[in-house]
This record gives sequence, C-alpha cells and structure tokens, in this order.
Amino acid sequence: MSASSQNLFPVVNCLAIRGVGLIGGSVALAARKQGVARKIIGIGTHAGRLQRAVDLGVIDEFTTDPEEGASQADVIVVATPVDCIAHDVIRMHRTLPETGWMTDAGSVKEQIVRQIGQELGEGHRFIGAHPLAGSEKTGFENARPDLYVGAMVVLTPDPETESRFTQSAQHFWQALGAKVVSMSASEHDQILARTSHLPHLVSAAMAAQIRPSDFPFASTGFGDTTRIAAGDPDLWTAIFRLNREATLASGQQFLQSVQDFLDAVKQDDQATLKELLKNSKQLRDGWSESRNGSIGSVGE
Repeated sequence: MSASSQNLFPVVNCLAIRGVGLIGGSVALAARKQGVARKIIGIGTHAGRLQRAVDLGVIDEFTTDPEEGASQADVIVVATPVDCIAHDVIRMHRTLPETGWMTDAGSVKEQIVRQIGQELGEGHRFIGAHPLAGSEKTGFENARPDLYVGAMVVLTPDPETESRFTQSAQHFWQALGAKVVSMSASEHDQILARTSHLPHLVSAAMAAQIRPSDFPFASTGFGDTTRIAAGDPDLWTAIFRLNREATLASGQQFLQSVQDFLDAVKQDDQATLKELLKNSKQLRDGWSESRNGSIGSVGE
C-alpha cells in the first residue's frame, strides 16, 4: 500500500466491527496495523467469544448491544451472514452519530442494498461492499492483518447514499491495502454468481459424489476441486437464497456446458472434446495470468 492511499483516510476515534469472525477480525487486525482507528470495538452475541478476541488483541473492547456499540462509532463494518446484514445495518443506523457511516462485507449485494435503501431512505450512510478475500476457514482465530492487501473490494453504492460517504468507504478499504472498484449491486451479483457462488455449489455437488470407500483413491484432483466445499453450510445457504436468480441463471449455463462435454464423450467425438478442453484451458490460463501480481486470493 502506498503512503498516499493511506493518507486519504483520516484516523478515526472508533471503528466498530459487527461480526468478529474471519472477515471482521481481519478488518480489525488490518485497521490496527495501518493505524486507521484509535479504538476498535467488537459487536457480537457471545460475550465469551468476544472476550477471547480482546485477549488475542483482535479488538480493544466489546459490547453485545449493537445500538450502544453503534453510538460510539465513526465507522462500522458489518461482517455478519448475508441474511443478517440488512437488519443489522437498519438497527445500528438509528444510533450512529451524524458524521458516522457504515459498510459491510457481504458477498450478495442487490437484495441487501435495496432493503436498506427502502427502509432508511434518501441520505442514508451505508455503502455496500464486498471484499473478494477469504478462506474456507472461519473464526477470528484465522483472521490475518494482510487479508485485504492486494485484494479487490467491490463497492455498490445506491443513489440514496451521499457521495462523500462512498468516497470515505473507498479510502477506508484502500487504507487496508485493497484495490477498490464500484459497480451496481445487480451487476455484482450476476458476476459473483459465475465466479464464486456457482463454483461453491458445484464443488459441494462434486464432494457429495464420493463414497467413504473412495477416500484412499482421492488425491489432489479431488482435493483441489472440492476445497471450498468445506465452507460453512449456514453461510452458504444464506448466500444461495439471497442470490437465487443469478445463481440459477449461471447454473443453467453451466448445465449446458456439462451436457456439451458429456455429449462429446458419449459420441466419442474427439475433435469436439478436444476443442472444449482447449477452450477451458485457455480461459483458466488467462485467469491465472491476470492474477499474477494483480490482486489477492478471492473468497466467497
């Protein structure tokens, strides 16, 4: 991260993290490392877990009262499951100081942004965001201060958001080391259905095909293609529900692609099979080349 990108975001007195897990914990650690907040508050449900986060130095203090935590914050990052984000934002927005603003880390955007805009109306201070960084692991014990360094963060502001808060959100994520782009919430969800949500669904479906008696014979190919199937089932159930239409559309395209491969195999059509494999390899190689030295690992 360059000094200039860091300096664009002023140091704030209080950063609040709603949902101190892998993503929220990594925001806290990154913010501490970059010195963007004088105090970091964790907002959650389980006091014992939050105290553990304090003991590990992830956060400075905690509260189990979201509205009380919001009342102290200059910036709030909501990193709860996607089916909780809108509710959390609307609730905490009530006690957020007038100069404060909120962002999130959810991998689904359109339904969340729409609900918040409808409930809070013009001039609200929430800016949708999705950091494309993560892991199949969970919990603040796996949080890293460098998780967002070089990663892409997608902002999805709506017309009801004041532009100055969108700019503040951009500078905040850049201060954590991320590269920031903006697009509509709808476009985000369509792209992520193809690049993240469908791959997880397919990975899970592939993992479901194996039998325990097959385990000794399953090597790196099985491991590589099913790694993300180890993700949290509750989290992914919520993602598929909130991005249902885009996931279904992407899934239909995928089924047609699988059918093309199966037809070529069934008909022993060597030329078509080779062409399909060649095209897939070119796209995969192109993706790999685009990643080298550009952006960090992509999560959900």
